[in-house]
Amino acid sequence: MERFTEKYTIRVTDSGVRMTDQEGNCLDFTAGEALMLLDILRNEEAELNDMAEKASPLPVNIRV
Repeated sequence: MERFTEKYTIRVTDSGVRMTDQEGNCLDFTAGEALMLLDILRNEEAELNDMAEKASPLPVNIRV
């Protein structure tokens, strides 16, 4: 079984949210932008869960 590797590090900073990949590339979001992204992801949650279930060879349940 392949071990899980972290692809991104997400940090909440004084100015918003910073996502950093393994190569050090960063995406910075202001607090407002991060909240808009969160809203979009919440609205698409059901569809994203279905897509993840279909793509996964093993059943995975992630609850936040």
